[in-house]
Amino acid sequence: MYTLLISLLILAYTANYGGPVPKRSVLTGLLNTEIIGFAAMAGGTTGGSGGWEVEVHDLAGFKAAAAADQPMVIKFSGQIKGSGFIRIKSNKTIIGSSGSLMEGIGLLVYGHHNVIIRNMTIRNVVQYSNIVIKEAAHHVWVDHCSLSSDRKHGWSHYDGLLDVGNRSDYITLSWNKLHDNHKAMLIGFGDENTDDFGHLKVTVYKNYFYNISERQPGVRFGQVHVFNNYLKNSNSYGIGSTMDATVRTDHNYFENVAHPIRTNFNSKPGFVVGATNNLYQGCGKNIIITGLCIWRPPYDYQKELLPTAQVPLAIFHGAGAK
Repeated sequence: MYTLLISLLILAYTANYGGPVPKRSVLTGLLNTEIIGFAAMAGGTTGGSGGWEVEVHDLAGFKAAAAADQPMVIKFSGQIKGSGFIRIKSNKTIIGSSGSLMEGIGLLVYGHHNVIIRNMTIRNVVQYSNIVIKEAAHHVWVDHCSLSSDRKHGWSHYDGLLDVGNRSDYITLSWNKLHDNHKAMLIGFGDENTDDFGHLKVTVYKNYFYNISERQPGVRFGQVHVFNNYLKNSNSYGIGSTMDATVRTDHNYFENVAHPIRTNFNSKPGFVVGATNNLYQGCGKNIIITGLCIWRPPYDYQKELLPTAQVPLAIFHGAGAK
């Protein structure tokens, strides 16, 4: 039955959307070895490795492949503009080709698991964030993506760029470029979402945030590890920890950020670990009103950790879609 379903999927995809017949992915094992942080725990994240490999060039083909029940590696090329979103089911790897672009269309991982999104450029998504992970989604890795909008419009015109919430877990967000938006990365969507306690285990490392007002990230409830990120030109706060969240900061570099770390907003403050391990260039003061916290993430990351002074150059050249 499984073989029959795969065969029907291939025939339907080829007939409806053109392009070469899908082939077995050769990426098995490769992507998983590159993941560190929470997405590598509790069984790890392999995406569509071992499944079929397809190339998509338009919105209809992309939606069809992302909605398939089978594991799949989806290679996106070309440039598409529109509105709305693409829902991604479990066991998928999405890889953007060099020069590819989605404008106005976001990616949603709602309630699904084992998803990898790499090298995607997504901008100017209205109503939704560029990438949203929610509804108890788990084991998701977003890596080397470029996400943006603009700050010419008001705060409500665009949403965020890369958001995680509603009991999602085991997420790694790495080497992404997030820029020119008021709200970059929200982890925990509302003070009322108390069922997020015990969830929202997220690793945020080696991302480049610039020309962002706030949420780099802004965290409620979760246990979030933020290390080796480069935050530049923010007129509000950089990293926020509220609603009893625990945020460990390691060797981040802040440049021209009004309040690099802040806890005194939303209904309750959160906790911060390691604020003294960061470097601050041309910044205002941290506002941390909670006491000492010593939480450490339950994985080894020392081999990946850069000295803080090296962060700006490494992240400037390394982050984002290629």
